[in-house]
Amino acid sequence: MILKKKAEPAEPVTQPEPEKEPDKANTVLAEGVLFQGDFLSNEPMLVHGSIQGNIKSTSDVTFTEKAQYTGDITSENLVVAGVAQGNIQCKRTVEIAGEGKVEGVLQAARLIMSEDSVFEGSLRIKKQGRQKSAGESADAPEKKESKKS
Repeated sequence: MILKKKAEPAEPVTQPEPEKEPDKANTVLAEGVLFQGDFLSNEPMLVHGSIQGNIKSTSDVTFTEKAQYTGDITSENLVVAGVAQGNIQCKRTVEIAGEGKVEGVLQAARLIMSEDSVFEGSLRIKKQGRQKSAGESADAPEKKESKKS
């Protein structure tokens, strides 16, 4: 008599999870929706509606043409095609696209504006990694050279 090994059940076939696209928003606020409050996010955010509050994001924030925003924003990058009012701090780039409008205090490493966009307020371009200490001045290298003599 020949003994046959019992067949093991086949493992189910699983599809690998699709990789998240870096420029695809994981948080979306629909057109016609008003959100009042503060957002904290580590994921890209796309806003079609209105927000009254603050946004703190370690990723990108995009306001489309219909978006209305009032509050303070801290993010990696920001694109405004609608209207944004408040204090804006971005580590990298702020882009005012299309007929977008930004009013307030803006600080970023880079600002991009389309021909039809509007910016009203104060602007500070602050490059990453190039911060001077409070005591350092433009003539600091000359002082170092004079000490060597």
